[in-house]
Amino acid sequence: MARILIADDDADVRQSLVIALVDRGHEVAAVRDGHRAIEALLGVTPDLILLDVTMSVKDGFVVLEELNESGLRDLTRVLMLASKGSEQDARRAFELGADAYVTKPFDPVEVVAQVERSLALSSEELKTSRERELDRSRLLSQLESILGEG
Repeated sequence: MARILIADDDADVRQSLVIALVDRGHEVAAVRDGHRAIEALLGVTPDLILLDVTMSVKDGFVVLEELNESGLRDLTRVLMLASKGSEQDARRAFELGADAYVTKPFDPVEVVAQVERSLALSSEELKTSRERELDRSRLLSQLESILGEG
């Protein structure tokens, strides 16, 4: 199956995802912050990263920016995990190249299904999906702004 890195500061989230992914036959490593995620990525590039938006030391956006700068982003798929469902955060994630954006709380089985869908898609299909999600997120973000002003 796939090599997967989980970067999340919540030990319960890490543990539940590790168990669910290992049960599906994936090789999984887990770290608790963005700094450790970058260190892990320098060793072995995973097929997919589950990246929490709000972590200590370096948040998920910073890690994703560093992945882009290093060229490693082209070698792995990225699913962002967020504790808040802000459309502005989702838009930012897609603009930085995330392949999916999942809000907490979530069912680990659903995240595993999203992981496996992302792994099954071709690079071109992922790009099309990311562009579609970015367009959707931009529209919803604009709606959030309009409704917030009223």
